[in-house]
Amino acid sequence: MTATTTTNNKPSQPKLRRFLLARHGETNYNKEHRIQGTLDDGVFLNYDGIAQASALGVYVAGRQLGPPTKDMDASSDNDAGGSDRSSFESPITRTYCSPMQRCRQTYAAISGVCSGHMTLAHTELCSPQHSYHPLPEPIILPSLREIELCEWQGRLRRDVAVNDAENWNIFKSEPTRLRLNDGTFAPVLDCWERGMANWEKIRSESVNEDAQLVFIMCHGAIGQAMLLHSLGMDVELYGKSKRFAFDNCDCFEIEWCDTEMTSRRWRRVHPMEGKWETCSSTKNMYSSSGLSSSR
Repeated sequence: MTATTTTNNKPSQPKLRRFLLARHGETNYNKEHRIQGTLDDGVFLNYDGIAQASALGVYVAGRQLGPPTKDMDASSDNDAGGSDRSSFESPITRTYCSPMQRCRQTYAAISGVCSGHMTLAHTELCSPQHSYHPLPEPIILPSLREIELCEWQGRLRRDVAVNDAENWNIFKSEPTRLRLNDGTFAPVLDCWERGMANWEKIRSESVNEDAQLVFIMCHGAIGQAMLLHSLGMDVELYGKSKRFAFDNCDCFEIEWCDTEMTSRRWRRVHPMEGKWETCSSTKNMYSSSGLSSSR
């Protein structure tokens, strides 16, 4: 990405922006261990999924409290132990959501909490010293849809594992080699390319709109692809480590400078808040383990 410019057409200081990347709540298909993929009709949040979405909403609502502070520029502390929420209080001002019903339902539940439509303890945190920022309406981005698993969609996992064992074993051991639809479609590679394109669009628009904190509601597979992209990892790492996997309503935070190809640092923030980890340390860890960390 290129440097931003001011109204005087002079280059401005590149900024650090943060992105919250989250998966939807549990669905009826998740509960049944049934493959969803891009199926939408008949797939919806169950009671546990709604509860998970509400809990994520409490976390997101906490990010909407407090006055925006000074912009973070690229000269800010770059160490994993550097600036945290106390020095980055800008609220979420731009949001994106998959068009699929399960993501829309999750987003609606989160937004409901943030708007004070639910009686939750976070409303007691408001004080005269703080302002509250409602979650904006999401931009529906079709390329945030889940991985497309063709003829597997709607089937139980155990059924596919038994009746299409060869492909299932490839999917579990070497997912980039999987070919469905009579061998003509590569689901993981397609998802990976969409993940890269999503970042190009979202980051560019975030710069144009000067959004410092962006929330993205998506799915497990596309979320993992986007997380790995942000860290500069290779597609061969997809599906190989639980550290990058998204359970229902998991949320990761990514800090990224406008002009850099890979993010500065990342962490899981929900349901448990983890420590920041630099992109370089993560890449080094997986390079030493024999897994590629270059695009």
